[in-house]
Amino acid sequence: MRNVLVVGAGISGLGAAHVLLDHGCRTVISDVHDLRDAAEKQALTAAGAEFAIGPQEESLLDGMDTVIVSPVIPRENPLVAAALKRGIPVLSEIELAYRVARAPILAVTGTNGKTTTTSLLGSMIREAGIPFAEAGNIGKSLSREAERVPADGLIAAELSSFQLEFIDTFHPKAAVILNITPDHMERHHTMEAYAAAKARIFENMGPEDSLLLNAEDKYTPKFADMAHAHVYRLSTEHPVDEGAFLDNGQLWLRIGGETLPLVREEELRIRGHHNVQDCLAAAFLAYQGGVPLLAIRRALKSYRALEHRVEYVRTVRGAAYYNDSKATNTDAAVKALGAFSEPVILIAGGHDKETPLEDFMAFAKDRVKHLVLLGEAAARFREAAERAGITAVTMAASMDDAVEKAAALAEAGDVVLLSPACSSYDMYHSYEERGRDFKRIVQGLK
Repeated sequence: MRNVLVVGAGISGLGAAHVLLDHGCRTVISDVHDLRDAAEKQALTAAGAEFAIGPQEESLLDGMDTVIVSPVIPRENPLVAAALKRGIPVLSEIELAYRVARAPILAVTGTNGKTTTTSLLGSMIREAGIPFAEAGNIGKSLSREAERVPADGLIAAELSSFQLEFIDTFHPKAAVILNITPDHMERHHTMEAYAAAKARIFENMGPEDSLLLNAEDKYTPKFADMAHAHVYRLSTEHPVDEGAFLDNGQLWLRIGGETLPLVREEELRIRGHHNVQDCLAAAFLAYQGGVPLLAIRRALKSYRALEHRVEYVRTVRGAAYYNDSKATNTDAAVKALGAFSEPVILIAGGHDKETPLEDFMAFAKDRVKHLVLLGEAAARFREAAERAGITAVTMAASMDDAVEKAAALAEAGDVVLLSPACSSYDMYHSYEERGRDFKRIVQGLK
């Protein structure tokens, strides 16, 4: 690639632009909106980047041999469609990352648990003193970070279905698909298309590579049949022949004929059975990457929950408040609810991804003391709740209103949980902004 159009000036697009410029490529960055960071734009311009801000006309493709798209850019985008029609390769930033990387990539995807697993993996590599990068969908440009890691290091990569949609030769040394549950129907339209995008993580892996699949996930048999990699299983329900599993409260790896003890579940500092799955997956990837068991065990025992993931905020009048703003789909919210045995007042709602709600509300009916709904999805959530037989529902006009109403309902021993089961874009720029606003309001409660 010599003449490259980068579509989308977000974290991925700008990271790709830096890498392309470092490699002497003519780089044109196209976005409908101008960059907020004037210093970043100035630095890229000084390095030789050209900017095309405003309407994305097909003429931008003239003279280009490659298009690199940010994750938010779908296949239906007119510029992408025109590039494909012209026969111009359309690639994701993670494909560029693979092409410039010298170190092996350990890749994580799935509907839920990606960020925790990737962060855990990074902590294990760090504990071992191995050079590494932790990037991708976790909020850092994978191509820019990967380029900096020496050949004897490791790259922990969190990958979304959006990023995997436009790969070509991308090839991790080891990968895990944590789970596949309904999400991003507004982008992929069907579960089959969503699962197919996730499956691209292993399409270039061979028998020398390691693929970990969730033994309890319904897509695993199909994925196992499709894969050319050595397939292992992940389970928190029963032992597996090869892979990672939980048995009688003990976390284990079973690889290469050896059964290796990790830690006991009670030694972990992160709450929730779903987090055990993430710990097992991270340990598997780290071990396949050559991280010593001692470093893996130390990291597992010391790791604390990330911000916005069932994050304890404070206790007010005997009720504990938790921020799980990262729960941007129903499956993540179900897992958060499952982490508590106490009565839960659940704050949910936000930008509607149009995913089915029946299973979520059936689960919530037995777990939730009161449901507080906000955002553009609130009305659909209320209708689904009523169909499921949930009668304790309160509508809120804002996050302030939701927290105040939840606080008025809460009694000593209750949990007030923000676990929206929606993305944040109707009211906030990101789930992080939403979670921090929730925490600000909770900290202000008297």
